[in-house]
Amino acid sequence: MKATWSVFSMVKEPVHILRRFVDHNLGAGASYVHLFFDDPDDPAFDTFANQPGVITQRCGPDYWEGLNRRRPPYVERRQLLNGRVAYERCLTDWQAHFDADELMVTRGGPLGTLLAAVPPCHQTAHLGTLEPMTPPEEHDGPMPFRRSVRHLKFRARLHVYGEDLQVFRNGLFGHYQGKSILRAGLEGWGHGIHFPRPPSPEIENAIFEMDNAWIAHMHCENRELWVNRTLNKMRDTSYNLRTGNYDILPYVAPEAAALENPSEQDLLELLSGFYDRVSVLSEDLRARMEALDLLQYHQVELLD
Repeated sequence: MKATWSVFSMVKEPVHILRRFVDHNLGAGASYVHLFFDDPDDPAFDTFANQPGVITQRCGPDYWEGLNRRRPPYVERRQLLNGRVAYERCLTDWQAHFDADELMVTRGGPLGTLLAAVPPCHQTAHLGTLEPMTPPEEHDGPMPFRRSVRHLKFRARLHVYGEDLQVFRNGLFGHYQGKSILRAGLEGWGHGIHFPRPPSPEIENAIFEMDNAWIAHMHCENRELWVNRTLNKMRDTSYNLRTGNYDILPYVAPEAAALENPSEQDLLELLSGFYDRVSVLSEDLRARMEALDLLQYHQVELLD
């Protein structure tokens, strides 16, 4: 027995990333992928507008007017509203909210089969987060991924990453909360960022933790991608208005304190060195992670 499922995503990504996202989900058995283009003039829209298995929506002035709303200024608010629209129009048994750099992976069967086994008393199927690691050059086969360390005691976490642990969020570069798939047909419900939103706080969201399906968050799948994103955060003075500028150097490279005005090359070398230390799967790091069941291997398409 299989359940049908679809994916909602609000997107603003290059075509090649969207292409991987769409192909991955359709190849994994999704009935369709519903893309909401945050920029109504996004040139990627035309690439997918007539593709079978893809529903496209430009989020321009006419769209927001049709919802009797102004365009919300905050990205997360737009995601929530678009998620409600996608869910109201859901044509499948379940609907997921994944971002374009999140690829669903499973072990033990296709997602439709796994969702069919979720007890009917649960509205939500929740997927934990994985992040890609860089295998050694001689590696041949599926990609290694790290799990969060949130279930481990501090001593065990420290054993894996040492002082570098302070840079991570529960052992990951990005979010550790995971993503969810919402059962269709629930009146008043909608997609949240990580967990669905019931129509009122009094209604309980019964969450089924999937132990055989995960979200592979591909935002750091290689050194260049992670370093460039980190540099952009460091340069963006508005990145975090509550806690100040994104200054990661004192944590990833304490020796940077001796550099009064580090050059671009200095920054690249310091950040690259940290990435290699925690994300290149050396024999020593692999052994520490495998001892605590923090490694998984999955076949996904990598960026060129």
